[in-house]
Amino acid sequence: MRVTPYLCQRRGRFYFRRRVPGFSPKMRPVMVSLGTTDARTAFKLCVQLTAHMDLMLTDTLHSPLSDADITAFFHAELLSYLGSLREQRLHERIDGSLTSEKARKNRLEALVLRGMVEDGLREEMPTERSNALEAGESETARSLYDAHLQHFLRPAFNDDIQRRAIALLGNRDLTAFDKLQLRWAAVEARAAAHEAVEAVPLHRAETARGAAIALLHDMLGAALPTVTIPDHPPQMTPPVAAAPPVAAPIPVPSGPAPDPVAPLTPGVELITGRFTATTLKAQREQAENQPEIGQFDGHASAPQNEAIFGTDLFGTTVRMNRRSRAKDESCTQKLKTVTLFIYLTGVQRVTEIRQHHLDLFGREIEHNLPKYYWKSPSQQDLTYRELLDTCRNLPRDAIGVSRGTIKRHVTVMKEIIGYAAQEGHGAAFAPATAHLLPPEERTEAEKRPVFTAEQVRKVFSHPLWTGCKSEYRRHTPGKKVVKDHHFWVNLLLVYTGARRSEIAGLQATDLSEENGIPFISVRPNHLRGLKNRHSKRRIPLHPHLIEEGFLEFVEKARNRGAPILFPEAIPANKRAAVLRDTDARPSYDPKFGDALDHVWRECLERSLPDAPKGLCLHSLRGYVNDTLINLREADGRTQMVPDIDRRDLMGHVATDTNEANYRRDEKPLGRLYEAVKLLPRVF
Repeated sequence: MRVTPYLCQRRGRFYFRRRVPGFSPKMRPVMVSLGTTDARTAFKLCVQLTAHMDLMLTDTLHSPLSDADITAFFHAELLSYLGSLREQRLHERIDGSLTSEKARKNRLEALVLRGMVEDGLREEMPTERSNALEAGESETARSLYDAHLQHFLRPAFNDDIQRRAIALLGNRDLTAFDKLQLRWAAVEARAAAHEAVEAVPLHRAETARGAAIALLHDMLGAALPTVTIPDHPPQMTPPVAAAPPVAAPIPVPSGPAPDPVAPLTPGVELITGRFTATTLKAQREQAENQPEIGQFDGHASAPQNEAIFGTDLFGTTVRMNRRSRAKDESCTQKLKTVTLFIYLTGVQRVTEIRQHHLDLFGREIEHNLPKYYWKSPSQQDLTYRELLDTCRNLPRDAIGVSRGTIKRHVTVMKEIIGYAAQEGHGAAFAPATAHLLPPEERTEAEKRPVFTAEQVRKVFSHPLWTGCKSEYRRHTPGKKVVKDHHFWVNLLLVYTGARRSEIAGLQATDLSEENGIPFISVRPNHLRGLKNRHSKRRIPLHPHLIEEGFLEFVEKARNRGAPILFPEAIPANKRAAVLRDTDARPSYDPKFGDALDHVWRECLERSLPDAPKGLCLHSLRGYVNDTLINLREADGRTQMVPDIDRRDLMGHVATDTNEANYRRDEKPLGRLYEAVKLLPRVF
């Protein structure tokens, strides 16, 4: 009895029976006993076996594209697109159509395509990418991004890719995944071509100059004879015209010609022996002591037309740091990256770096480098191999650095290579770093968890805010509420969404009032700067802060002549000097206020013993932003707080030119006050 096309019954038992498609019809069909006499159970098993067999047949009969196929297609795409792109750029240079705007657009196009490769084909350009661009470039970059995204997703583009792939690899039955792989290879090829054209000069200036000098030497002769000038020179006869020499053809350069004697930064000596923390520290100190370029004194003979830009990595990085406006902490981190790169690869000159060195560097810091190294004096004089020998018994979780650290290190190396090209030491390759990053397994929200409203209420139900035993027993319930720096800083954070350093560094003069609305001004001072120019803003005070007496707290500080509201936020060993030096140049310090962190952590651990990993004081900023985003009107769809008001309150960058350039610097407080009042009370 046949129940389904693949189910039959014999002597009361059910069997699965199917002929394998694609094989000889004379072959007997596959027949498997299902081990049951129940029709319902047999039917379910038959459906499952049919599905599994279809998958097995698909895998057997279809041969997917291999990695070698994808690589071959990528190289073919790269060769074709690179040739057409180079020809296009040469036309722009030769016919005079290359304007500064077009050159800027070409550079941004390479950056946009590189971002697509590193971030994937997203619906819109990531905000962190556009924020990293110079002022006025983000709008052009977004326009280029949208145009490329539409082009890559267009059916005609993908049909052309598949036709070229079939012509190259032979007639194939491409699956949906094969088609996606081919499209990705084409996108990567375009990104690589644009970066290569931007990195490698299209002109032959250096080679032509060298050929001209050689030709001039040939014309003058290798050695001119010594001539004795007589008292009465003989009458000159017209010289016989010599046949013009035939110039050798100028070769096409494959990359920048290396200097015959590559200079070093003045004072820097290359390491010729063991690469250890001690020898690298000495070379770094030599580079940091290199002289600055002197000032022009106003005399025509005084300009310094020549400067020695050494090819050593430390010297190049120090000059890059001096030229940039990066924070001191960032500059120090870049020098640490160079130290680690030399330690792991042995390459000391930027002109000697090749792609395989970057690959080696990324591989070692991910898989072999201990998380903690050079911590003991005994490790300071070990080479890398000797260091690894001492760490062989470490557990696996103590080896390798995080994805974010890897990204920072390889990005710094790419930045240094790019800067060296500005000094005339261009790389002979276009450095690629995207493949060095391990796959990201967490979403953006998982990387930095955000408090829920319930978690916030639990934390602020702690005795520190609701009543403790005494000032020195803040974690024991009681009737005393001590309204000091621990009380106010954390309460201000949950009602303003500000950063800890912004609140911990407030001065008494930062509290003001406008049209009956009290507010704090977040602005740089001698204690700390701000993260960026968008961080400067005014934040209205939540009614709960006023009810708890924050205005009185500030007034008392003014009456006793205290300019700083929370001096306890300054480390004790620096407090006196910082308070005295009111003319110090402000610099942003994300760790400003660390002195207050121990009490907060204790409150958090006692209130939320099972808190998610990563939940911290900065998560309050995420809580405020998340709360304002999710507030809805009665229809359940309309946001109660417009995005522009939320960004003004949080100190985030505007999303378009209209918001950024055509508004007053000081945003109206009315709408911001209405948004702040919507934040729920925490106790």
